[in-house]
Amino acid sequence: MQSSKLLNKFKNFKKIDKIYRVRKELSRYKKIRLDKNERLNDFESYFINKIKNKINSNYLNTYPEVEPLYKIFSQKLKLDREMLVLTAGSDMAIRNCFELLVKPRDKIITIFPTYGMVDVYAKLFDANQVRINFNKKLELDINKLVREIDYKTKLIIIANPNSPTGTIIENKQIVNILKKAKKFNCYVLIDEAYYGFYNFTVLSYLKKFSNLIILRTFSKAYGLAGCRVGFIIANKSIAKRLYKFRPMYEINFISVLIVKEILKNKTILKKNIKETKKGKEYLVKNLNRLGFNYHNSFANLLLIDFKTRSLKMKVWDSLKKKNILITEEPTIPGCKNFLRFCLGPVKYMRLIIKTLEKFEWLPNPSTETIYNFKLFISI
Repeated sequence: MQSSKLLNKFKNFKKIDKIYRVRKELSRYKKIRLDKNERLNDFESYFINKIKNKINSNYLNTYPEVEPLYKIFSQKLKLDREMLVLTAGSDMAIRNCFELLVKPRDKIITIFPTYGMVDVYAKLFDANQVRINFNKKLELDINKLVREIDYKTKLIIIANPNSPTGTIIENKQIVNILKKAKKFNCYVLIDEAYYGFYNFTVLSYLKKFSNLIILRTFSKAYGLAGCRVGFIIANKSIAKRLYKFRPMYEINFISVLIVKEILKNKTILKKNIKETKKGKEYLVKNLNRLGFNYHNSFANLLLIDFKTRSLKMKVWDSLKKKNILITEEPTIPGCKNFLRFCLGPVKYMRLIIKTLEKFEWLPNPSTETIYNFKLFISI
């Protein structure tokens, strides 16, 4: 009882208590993981062996040296290294931006639903969060978002493509947001986590808009979710400030090694994107054959409509028995009977189709709109 009263004295605890997070004891190893948009295929043995052969005692008992990555990223992106800040994945990048730019009760604008940590940090930093919600067709009212921007707004966060919807905001719409935000000295953070699967970027707008911040990660197209490597791209004035209060050692030494090696080998990235593209082609072709609706996606994920909760849960249970993990998306407007699947090579997509084919009841080919399927943009 006394400890409870003591905790209540700390105002910060009240903010944290608003955050809903659950400890998950379920191990995801040795399962087919279609739930978190990770790389599904194993890395080739030659690449793994190359990493193993390079690891020595120094990688374990020495603090990491990350400066070589700054040089590599700078050359690859053709940007000044002082415009870059390495982070431990997108999570830390988003948190760093909150720490620098958002004071308690500052207004921020986000879309909903989006990457879950955005809402976590909004509560943690006590922001006045304004959400722009998707409608039931997964359309976003950009005009409403622009109207919300005013002198109180300090930060706008947009994932493009967005997760968990897989939708995009076109660059011309982002320009309208940047223009309005710039008038009020408001920063716009564009999370390009799925760059590679979707190859349009706002990188070229950095010269014109000093209020633009871009996030990238190696977790998605590169398939290095376990390494926790991301980076921020911004104009020097903001990047220098973000760099000053980064952790002392933002990325571990082995992750530095793996990122350096994967950037030397363009084949790994291209092959992953190509195989994911083929898998998506196979999946949507067969979903159309079976009469299932789905929402078009520009990321390595797809939302599939099962029309009824009964069928959705039957599919869920059937896949679970086969050690196939997927995700339910109850927070997405109009998607209460949808399941979200990670996209990957054909052999994994075939498991989904084989499962759907076994049910006695299947939806008839629908007269409703089936969202147009678009291929990933190849690189």
